[in-house]
Amino acid sequence: MTTLPEFFIPNHAADLENAAVVGHDRYHVETVCEFDVPARQQLDDLTRLFDALHHEKSPTALFTKHELFFPLYSYVKAIRSKSNLSSIVTRVARHKICHEVGERLKKLLQVAVAFLKKQKTGSTVTGALEICLRSTLKMYMFVVCNVLLSTAPSDDDEPSGAASQRSHRKRSRRDMDAGFGDDGSGVDMDGRELVLTALVDFCSPEVMQLWPDGHLEDLTLNLVVKTCLHMVTLKQNIGNDGQSIAGALALLFARASSCILAKNCSSVPSDLISPLVELALKSESAALFLSKLVSDIEQNEASGAFGDQLLRAIFEHMSRAALYEASNDVAAAKNVACFFSEVAKRSISVMVRMSELVLPVLQSENYDVRKSVITCLAEMIIQRYTGHARNSTDDAVRSSYLNELLFRVMDVNAFVRNHTLHTWEKLVEGRAVPKRYHLALMEALVGRLEDRNYLVRDSAMTAISAVLKKNWFGNVLNSALIKAKVEESVKEGVSLFGDAEAMNTALEKLAVQFQPFAEALEDPLEDEEEVATAKPEEEHEGEGGAPLTDEQVNTLNRIVFYRNTLAFVELIRKALQYACVLLDSRTERDVIESIKLIVACSEYRVEGGEKAFLRVVVMVFEGEMKIQFAVRDAFAEVVFNAFNRAAVSTGTRAAASAQKLISLLRYASEGEVSAVDRIFGLLKVNPAFARHLSPQFVEAIWSIAEGSIDADSTDDDRRVAMRIYSLLSKYVWKDLRTRNDSIVEYLCSDTQKDNILLSYVFAALQNEFLDPQFRPIPACEDVTQHPILRHVLNHLCRRTTGMASWMILAEAAINVIHHLCEVAVTVYNYVLEYYGSRPHLDEEPNRKAQFLFLLGHTALKQLVAVEQTEKMELKALEEPGKVARPPQHAKDATDSMHKELGLGSHEFQRHDIQQLALKRKQAIIAPGSIWFRYADMIVSTCRKKATFFADKPYERVCAVLALCQYMIVNATFCSEHLNLLFTIVADKRESWITKVNIVVALGDLACVHPNLLAPYLSVPTTGFFKLLVDDDVRVRAVTIQVCSHLVLGEMLRIRDHLHTMVELVADPDETIANNAVTFVQNLAMREKERTGNLIPPLVSKLSSRMPAAKFQLAMRTLLERVEGDKPTESLIERLCQRFAPYAERSRKKHTLAQNIAFCLGELNYTTQRAIGCLTSESCYQQYKHWLRSPEVYECFKSIAAKAKKQGRGGPERRDRVSIEEWEARMQVDSCTEAEDDEVRPAVGVGADAADD
Repeated sequence: MTTLPEFFIPNHAADLENAAVVGHDRYHVETVCEFDVPARQQLDDLTRLFDALHHEKSPTALFTKHELFFPLYSYVKAIRSKSNLSSIVTRVARHKICHEVGERLKKLLQVAVAFLKKQKTGSTVTGALEICLRSTLKMYMFVVCNVLLSTAPSDDDEPSGAASQRSHRKRSRRDMDAGFGDDGSGVDMDGRELVLTALVDFCSPEVMQLWPDGHLEDLTLNLVVKTCLHMVTLKQNIGNDGQSIAGALALLFARASSCILAKNCSSVPSDLISPLVELALKSESAALFLSKLVSDIEQNEASGAFGDQLLRAIFEHMSRAALYEASNDVAAAKNVACFFSEVAKRSISVMVRMSELVLPVLQSENYDVRKSVITCLAEMIIQRYTGHARNSTDDAVRSSYLNELLFRVMDVNAFVRNHTLHTWEKLVEGRAVPKRYHLALMEALVGRLEDRNYLVRDSAMTAISAVLKKNWFGNVLNSALIKAKVEESVKEGVSLFGDAEAMNTALEKLAVQFQPFAEALEDPLEDEEEVATAKPEEEHEGEGGAPLTDEQVNTLNRIVFYRNTLAFVELIRKALQYACVLLDSRTERDVIESIKLIVACSEYRVEGGEKAFLRVVVMVFEGEMKIQFAVRDAFAEVVFNAFNRAAVSTGTRAAASAQKLISLLRYASEGEVSAVDRIFGLLKVNPAFARHLSPQFVEAIWSIAEGSIDADSTDDDRRVAMRIYSLLSKYVWKDLRTRNDSIVEYLCSDTQKDNILLSYVFAALQNEFLDPQFRPIPACEDVTQHPILRHVLNHLCRRTTGMASWMILAEAAINVIHHLCEVAVTVYNYVLEYYGSRPHLDEEPNRKAQFLFLLGHTALKQLVAVEQTEKMELKALEEPGKVARPPQHAKDATDSMHKELGLGSHEFQRHDIQQLALKRKQAIIAPGSIWFRYADMIVSTCRKKATFFADKPYERVCAVLALCQYMIVNATFCSEHLNLLFTIVADKRESWITKVNIVVALGDLACVHPNLLAPYLSVPTTGFFKLLVDDDVRVRAVTIQVCSHLVLGEMLRIRDHLHTMVELVADPDETIANNAVTFVQNLAMREKERTGNLIPPLVSKLSSRMPAAKFQLAMRTLLERVEGDKPTESLIERLCQRFAPYAERSRKKHTLAQNIAFCLGELNYTTQRAIGCLTSESCYQQYKHWLRSPEVYECFKSIAAKAKKQGRGGPERRDRVSIEEWEARMQVDSCTEAEDDEVRPAVGVGADAADD
């Protein structure tokens, strides 16, 4: 038995048949094994083979009986052969071999370990049984490794017999799952995991005791490593579903590498790692495996004493690859970045030990690699250098890492900057930023708000919001309070130190603790002797001062803290300003992140935060739904969620939310209040947010409004609260139903109530009609006895001295009558008859003004009621299911005649409804109606001069307002009195209130009676367009808004007056200028391809009327919309025709030429047609002489430079030569004087006058 030949793994499977290659004293196959098993019989053949092997009593029967190994060897030879035989072994056969051999190998390993335990410790293993065990183990390993190294044929390449066999034969569950996670070898995931686990045990120190020297043969280890490298490149073995396989592979490679290093002293870890690193550069799965290998080496200690060597070799090779190979290979760089990122997540202790090899990778030219190293630094700071178990060395290392992260905020690559900012956010969330870096970090974050890349800006705002939420410097960041604290602490410090100089000296030393560590960099030019002499001086200075008392130290700490807090607040305020600017950004993400930052600033009471938040609230009217939802979320966060975190009762939180909302709307404008109304609607429709509008919150709002809680609240707060309740009642009308008696009781109480507060109460009451169970007040009801109407009528008919507030109350009261009464006109008649029956009405200006106001508003409300009734009837007609149809049997002799005449048809009924509504509208101001009775009084009052009403202005205002409302109601009345209306508005002595009311009314008339108003609006001498340049800023502001609405809605054509509206871009009032800019932008969007037709006339008319900056702002918006070759070419020709003849002394012509050149410079010259048109002889002759103007010449030079860069086919243009020739020609003409030019004096005023 001692001469028994042992099995050794050959270099190639076929070498086992050649005794000369293997060795005559070693196991070899004596006969040539040819594989000739048909595909459809392979599974049955292998089943018989393994059944025979299973029935053998000896675990080493595969080695001792050739009839068992030779058939299996023929399969291996066929699999590994380079001939066509490799395509014969089917996937099912490969799957069967791996599963059966893997199970046999695991059992044999257990037998071997049990055998070795029975042997005496220290005895040499040389017997025949040991040879059989070793050989059988190597045979099994030889078989499975060769199968895993092969590639199975695809289903299409397999013979038809095997495919039909699989389709007709019932498959086992194992066979059915064989395709899941297939890596190409034909073995499923369970089979690969089984084999790899067995191979790991095969390479264990316990099993290696079977070998005489305790080491596996080189060929055996080479086959294991080769198998590992092959499987590593396949993502099916490394991905999410292959985690167990990846772990087994890593453990196997680590053990095999340790065996190689332990056996051969000449072997170095680099030789083993370099092929794996090469694979990692080419394959992401290999990079993931490499990170898994690092983790397993660290945790399992599978590599023994060689673990550190392997780890160092891995990091050395990957660091070198990151600095050199990855710089020009994007795929390799991504794989290297993947490795470092995964190692940072899995094995932070290894990353800490190898940090000196990782940090230089930050100098890599690839941004993905730099991002991965930044991730490594963050993970090391959080997991290793954060906590109480630190020493001075750890603090120094952490500071160096933080300094590097601060530096990377300014990286040249935007993606690296963005990633660094996200990393800082993660550090802030993990409380891993020490206090000495607070201000430095904030300065860096605020600086990034100016970044050109929107991703970097958004990340900076997110990081700043995270800093605010971590409360570095307190919950209230109000600079006024903090300044007071600083002054108080400084006074206390001066009194303790005796003088300010001593205190400042101590403060300088203490302030160093709140600044980042400065890295000590060696200066090659610095003299060592100077450094040596400087150190004793510093030590002497440090020892010179007397020790500070605890009280002095505490005072100094307070001073430093408050000063740092003040600096922090200033940085936050600067960030808030940037956020407000970015609210106007065209990038949606900029806007959303700005909203989040403003919410954080408002929550911590940063100065300007509430004002900025109100600006955010108005953005709910934006068209983009994402922005609307962002505003809704911001509102819920500030008003509701900010108090939900407090450990108090639900009622207390609701009261706090109510107080917060009241404080926000205390000085809000009408637009901001309307925005809150819109937000309430968004909250109501979403169940996740509807819970905020809880009964407790509504109760808190009402209690503040009526004064039952918070008795110290001011009248303004109560007004705001009642207005909020009126808005809420539209969405929580159930509360209005239950609170109706309380509202009536409040109206009857002696509580102090002004007109504004009562108007909000009425505004809430009118929402009662939204209740599905609402029943309108019948016409037979006595209005003087109704609990609500009697209060409404009382306030409508009572005398008043505060007309301005009474008009607001009266409008709300009329709305209540309109919504709650079944026949509102009866109540209107009652009120108007009451005023009409008052004697000496002309002697009481306020009473007459009240009457005029009610006449106009009730007439308009009656028109609204008629139109609503018409819409309801038409809607009912369009819903056939709700219309009562006569029964089919109910027919008479007139049915056929009605059908022929069209009577009773759908169109007839629709026409009948419309005609009835028209008659009702005409009857409002018709003989017999109460409004017609007093129409002459309104007209006569309006015909009087404005000076007549100097001591009673409200009578004039109400009369003109009633006239406008009558004109809206009745077309005949409108046509008769349009001249009067335009006469009033053209009078310069009229008050701004009257003019504003007329402008708004003209906008309504243009919608209601467009044919009547069109002739007046087309006449340039009418007073309507003169109001665009009115002296009063309030009149101009309203006129630009009305005109914008009419023009953009295509209800008004003002081509002849367009320059007047565009000219308002230069208005001294910022609001008017912004409205004009918005109008120009919307006009450009609406006109689109017709924008080019508007520009040439505007250039000529506005050049002498607007400053250059404002002119460029207005025209640039229009020029951006000129797209396409043909519109651009046409605009170039028309602009060139606008060049006036050259005149050196005319300032007006110089300005016009400069503006035309600017417009030409804003166009796009990417095509040859556009630049060809500009350089054509016909156009060139128009501006040739103006090239002598330096400003004009510079514009054309910039056009040439831009045209040479804008080629579509690449950096070079085909017409570049012609552009250069045109550029040279312009340079010559810019220095040439015209032949007929004479020497003239400099440009002056007289020249302008002559030219004009």
